[in-house]
Amino acid sequence: MSDKPNELDMDFIARNNINLTDRLLSEGVTIAYDEDGDTLFITIGHPREAITEQIVDGLFYRIDPETLKVIGCIIIGFESDVLTHNKLIRNLFQEGFEQLRKQGDLIKWEGPQAQKIKPIFELSVH
Repeated sequence: MSDKPNELDMDFIARNNINLTDRLLSEGVTIAYDEDGDTLFITIGHPREAITEQIVDGLFYRIDPETLKVIGCIIIGFESDVLTHNKLIRNLFQEGFEQLRKQGDLIKWEGPQAQKIKPIFELSVH
């Protein structure tokens, strides 16, 4: 038996999450920000156990171990790196980030508003 963790097939994960838009619309998202660690936490639907898989430097997906659906993500360096260097995310999420800071670093988006977060997942899955 190996101590090396199993690697997830990200192509399979991407194909298994084609309904992300529908899930964001129906389940909503909770978004939290840790200013000290400059880390953004996004949870789709209700919090639950997950496999955490690093996608690229500073970006981790939270994946349901049973369904292999992406149920959230963690972004380290969100303000200093992602908002600074990614114009698409900055344009789509700047207003949400300001709302997040005003409301005590935790917000809940439901329905169409939750779909604003989709590009964060799409940029790294596809």
